[in-house]
Amino acid sequence: QRTFHGRGIRVLQDGVPINLADGGFDMQSLEPTATAYIKVWRGGNALAYGGSTLGGAIDYASRNGRNSPGGLARLELGSFAYLRATAAAGFTSESTSADAYASFTQQQQNGFRNHAEQNNQRLFTNAGLRLSETAETRLYLTAIRTDSELPGNLTKAELNADPTRADTSFFGSVRYDNKRDFDLVRLASKTTVEVGADTTIDLITAFTVKDLDHPITPFVGVIDQYSKDLLLGTTLTHAGDTLFLRAGLMLTQGQTDAATFQNLLGGTRGALTADADQTASNLEIFTEEQIRLGHSGFTAIIGASAAFNRRENDQRLGAAASYDRDYEGFSPKLGLRWDNPARDLQFYTNVSGSYEPPSFSETNAGAVANDAQTAVTVELGSRGQRGPVRWDASVYHSQVRDEFLSLNDALGTPLGTVNADRTIHQGIEVGLEADLLGTDWNADTAPSNRLVLRTAWTYGRFKFDDDAVYGDNTLAGLPPHLVRGELLWETKSGYYFGPTFEWVPVKSYIDHANTFSSDTYALLGWKLGRRVGEGLSWFVEAKNLTDETYAATHNVIADALGADARAFLPGDGRSVFAGIEYRW
Repeated sequence: QRTFHGRGIRVLQDGVPINLADGGFDMQSLEPTATAYIKVWRGGNALAYGGSTLGGAIDYASRNGRNSPGGLARLELGSFAYLRATAAAGFTSESTSADAYASFTQQQQNGFRNHAEQNNQRLFTNAGLRLSETAETRLYLTAIRTDSELPGNLTKAELNADPTRADTSFFGSVRYDNKRDFDLVRLASKTTVEVGADTTIDLITAFTVKDLDHPITPFVGVIDQYSKDLLLGTTLTHAGDTLFLRAGLMLTQGQTDAATFQNLLGGTRGALTADADQTASNLEIFTEEQIRLGHSGFTAIIGASAAFNRRENDQRLGAAASYDRDYEGFSPKLGLRWDNPARDLQFYTNVSGSYEPPSFSETNAGAVANDAQTAVTVELGSRGQRGPVRWDASVYHSQVRDEFLSLNDALGTPLGTVNADRTIHQGIEVGLEADLLGTDWNADTAPSNRLVLRTAWTYGRFKFDDDAVYGDNTLAGLPPHLVRGELLWETKSGYYFGPTFEWVPVKSYIDHANTFSSDTYALLGWKLGRRVGEGLSWFVEAKNLTDETYAATHNVIADALGADARAFLPGDGRSVFAGIEYRW
């Protein structure tokens, strides 16, 4: 339900969490061009990597001097004064068993909307050293500066009249110069020691410093937060012929000096209105065993995680109360997987628990404290390949308790973000990749040409479960259906071209009372280019060719009372982007 500062997902870099201690994270803390590949674990499948939340985990595996030696130069230009430039290089020294990688990116744009200028710099570096035949260590340094103007929300009428406008209302983003700027520095290390032929132990540490400057509405003011977060952890991995075991322990603590000032006109700071010392502490223990059941192809999966969390708020100034709250959760998992490597086929099912203590944005400083959000999820899925078709499909059903939602009471009084009683998340996720020319993906010789359809369909039926106020209403915030894809002609030499598409065929409610919704939309694009492992790659991509006016997302409120509300965030209009990349 939030259009700011993510939560509900464990985000990692090479297995080391980047989430701050209270669970929040910023997507600006990642740089895709410095990533070799990305691993995604949905829901309970993330348990073996310390992820106990309903959203699972995403791990960004870094480029380093060993997997990405040589240099990279990349430049992207496009509509709305968009510019993104990256320079990167990887080095390996066989004589010292050391390697290093560094990447710097400058990204900026004026934005499709007014008051939407961005200017970001990201430095990602890591260095590895093989200490012995059985031990190696890697150090990471990340430095980020990101400045982002916030254009604010529009009513649907304003969006349809002029989607490029910012919120110019009396208390709006332009008048009070809404922004979200922060500087972040992160130091991390990961040392891996082999213990025998099949077992490794990882020792991880991370220290993050973040300085946030966030002018928003005059009712809230200018949020000024300076945080320091420390992580210490260890994991053990055993990968035997019949048993895969992964277990770990993580300790995290974060301290935030959270101040708020008056927001005078133009974002100018006025008097200090609130000041608090916030501390988030966590102890997490997790384990997962995968046991091969003979030669049947079946693997049994047993796992669990336990967490002990504390949220302390020492309110030195302001109306909010001080508090010291403890949370604890236990999340079990039981699963079964069947693999047939000869036929490139897998089926799986699992039952898992999830647990998420509140971040400081959800603790609720009032007299009624928020509980942790928990759920029990059943999942059934398959992935595999048959001839020219690849797929990854999953169906799931989650019974959620105490979900963090913005609600009203029975009299219609806003309660802020509180725990809902019972909610249900259920749906289907399907990814499909098919060569329409019929060539097997495992063909001994790559074909000269392919016509490839790639598409992803997400269906979600999220709803209240016999709620005292909302009954069985649909949860606001997400469209029930989202379809994305592309149809590309691809050649053996790396050229590609074809259309792209995005389709939201069903309206999305902006309020839990289900009285007002965003509109459906369909977007059409086109891209062409050439992608090679070394040498010169390039691309040109046009987006929203029909210049569709639509809401890319929207805020979530309790009850719009059937009236147009200032909740909509327009998507970009027609645009063209181009880029070149050279690897050597």
